[in-house]
Amino acid sequence: MGFILEKIRDKILQADVAKIDTSRLHNDVTEVFDVPYIDDNSSGHTYDVFYRKDGVKKPILIDIHGGGFITEDKSMNRMFGNYMAHYGFTVFELNVRLAYPKCSVFDQIMDIDCAVRCVLEHADDYEGDTSSLYVAGHSSGAVLAVSEALLCLDSDMRADYGIKERDYNYKGVITDCGLLHFYKGTIPYWGMRGMIFSKGYKKDKRYKYLVFNQNESIARLPKFALLTNKKDVLRKMTFQFDNVLNERNVEHELMLYGPVAHTGIIFYPYTDENIKAIEKVKKYLDIDNP
Repeated sequence: MGFILEKIRDKILQADVAKIDTSRLHNDVTEVFDVPYIDDNSSGHTYDVFYRKDGVKKPILIDIHGGGFITEDKSMNRMFGNYMAHYGFTVFELNVRLAYPKCSVFDQIMDIDCAVRCVLEHADDYEGDTSSLYVAGHSSGAVLAVSEALLCLDSDMRADYGIKERDYNYKGVITDCGLLHFYKGTIPYWGMRGMIFSKGYKKDKRYKYLVFNQNESIARLPKFALLTNKKDVLRKMTFQFDNVLNERNVEHELMLYGPVAHTGIIFYPYTDENIKAIEKVKKYLDIDNP
């Protein structure tokens, strides 16, 4: 089963990476690939870096790819990382170990904690400003991005995950076409949960923090840019999370952009409508133009 799954994962990733039009990459952006954040020779414990090498400190964007927790890797976000770097960030595109059959979402959350600590330790090498930290996630990466931000705010959550104290916080969160909850009552979601969590996960003390509509710490989240579009298959989840943020009085903005489908801004950030979306996010988060 594991061998078959690896083949399927490879085919999905190859098909998606083939969508990247490298001729549209900005050549003013320096790209650094496969930096290990844990020295164990695992591709799941690496990140890529995108930044303009101009001697100016830049806000740091931690970006987490999608893929339903069980497929894809950071390479599918190369175009997005390149464009966000061109527009003024130092971008760290993270890999995490894929869920199923050996890992779970809980493991991925722990991976991200390790990655961010490594990023902050080496941010100077890439002109990143550690006092200006943002986190983003696409699709399933959205739930991981929100969880990463919550870990800065909730000492009980850190304790239950066995995560050390932090001396940093995020200034903003960006989600695009996010898979923002696990409690949708459909057969596909039951199947997904069975793959990405271990048996008896609902009794695991770590799970409760991922049921965002019941998590009071959501009220302490920083400014939140919530993106979706007309053809996003998960747009109803974004609307539902918009309601959660409204109920908790979290400063946020729901941003609807053109009909470019679920992965539009990831693969095609160069379209006029997607560039406008990026500029709108930057303006909302009070990030200076390059």
